[in-house]
Amino acid sequence: MAKPPRVADDPRFHRTLFGSLTEFNKEMPPAVIYVENNNFNSGYDMLAYDYKMAVDAMIEEYRKDGLGNWQAPIAYMARQSLELAHKSLLEETGRMGNSVPLQVMFSHSLENIWKHSRDWMLERGYPIENDKRFPATEWLTANFHAVDPAGDLFRFAQSTVAAYSRQKTYDRAGVYVGSLSSYLNDAHGLLAHWGSVLNAQKLRMEDADWEPSAWDPSDYPKIKEIEWTW
Repeated sequence: MAKPPRVADDPRFHRTLFGSLTEFNKEMPPAVIYVENNNFNSGYDMLAYDYKMAVDAMIEEYRKDGLGNWQAPIAYMARQSLELAHKSLLEETGRMGNSVPLQVMFSHSLENIWKHSRDWMLERGYPIENDKRFPATEWLTANFHAVDPAGDLFRFAQSTVAAYSRQKTYDRAGVYVGSLSSYLNDAHGLLAHWGSVLNAQKLRMEDADWEPSAWDPSDYPKIKEIEWTW
């Protein structure tokens, strides 16, 4: 049984959709609020997209001035967006029957998160290895996992992980933005496409007459033409 969530509903900063902040401070309005709108809970996919937008904007600024101060925030945003995109795909495999351990879904281990979705899809004949973006996805995932396996290197000044008998620190990490941008685009493209394929299959299982509009599950950059029925 899942542990019940900790309640955080300070009335100064929380409201319902048609309610109001019951303790609104006109002299010092909140900077951040939480609104209960009674919608379905969002998944990882949109948040991954939001972080990807932020990464792209930061890389653009970095290319203008070249200041090294951008590197850790860019690396943090990039890793976060990649982790969210991986979790979005893993979430979709779970909806299709994959057994997803909570300790994997709620971890920061890119290696384990990717392994659980990648292996499940390959075992069931999804041609993700035929996607031209697969090598870059594998490489970037392995790269970030090797440098920052705990997901804390760019969030804090010091990581809980060591290298060369010394605790890792963010200032010793560097970013090649040309490679990063290219690999990240490929990884997001692959993970989003195959997550959408699984989502479409789930919808068709629930409604035999459902067909995706203006979207072809087989429309992905292929290494070679193969027979595959989704």
